Amino acid sequence: MEVNFGGIIPVSTVDWYGKVSMVIFFRKCPLRCPYCQNYALLEGDEFVDIQEIESEIEKAKDFVNAVVFSGGEPAMQFEQMKRLADFAKRCKLLVGIETNGCYPERLRELIRMKLVDVIFLDVKAPLSDPELYAKVSGADGKKVVSLVRKSLEICKDRLEVRTTVFRGLVCKKEHIKAIAEEIPPVTYVIQQGRPEQGPSEELKRYDAPSRDELMELARVARQFLSHVRIRTKEFGEEVIT
Repeated sequence: MEVNFGGIIPVSTVDWYGKVSMVIFFRKCPLRCPYCQNYALLEGDEFVDIQEIESEIEKAKDFVNAVVFSGGEPAMQFEQMKRLADFAKRCKLLVGIETNGCYPERLRELIRMKLVDVIFLDVKAPLSDPELYAKVSGADGKKVVSLVRKSLEICKDRLEVRTTVFRGLVCKKEHIKAIAEEIPPVTYVIQQGRPEQGPSEELKRYDAPSRDELMELARVARQFLSHVRIRTKEFGEEVIT
């Protein structure tokens, strides 16, 4: 079996709060978000034997707590992800998946098979605004919103929701309020968008939102959710109380 492989971060302390993780990237994604920092993985192929990746997990198991699958969209390569998740579990590691929520039934199957501990789900814009979701995701907004809603329901017992904030896209208090009202009562992380890391020249005209701005947005979300954090380049991840 081969994996269309995007690379590995051997040790990460930022992808899973409170854990030391190995991050494995898969190529390809059904969305085309204008700010995607991993846009180089959206096109092209680099196939490797899955045993090479298993070997890397084996070598890392004494130094990390968890494996996180990212991308691209890891659920696109479902059989490969299942096998690697099973291998990680046999190495006594936790498993997390960073996903856009477009494959709810595949997420359901991973949960049923007890192959995933946490699902980090991007809610990119208010689900009540398919037009904005289309702009943010580069795809059919109504279709994506429907799939994300289903994923939120399926995964609600092992879920962390993330929204990345960019000026010119999702950056207003009303956006965050709508998302906080729409998602289940789970941990919600508001991330500082970094326009210089994405492909959109239009977004690069804007500065990244400041920590103070993210704090204001988090306080809005905190009115509806008990567990809210922000993530910035300068200060990492901070719990909002």
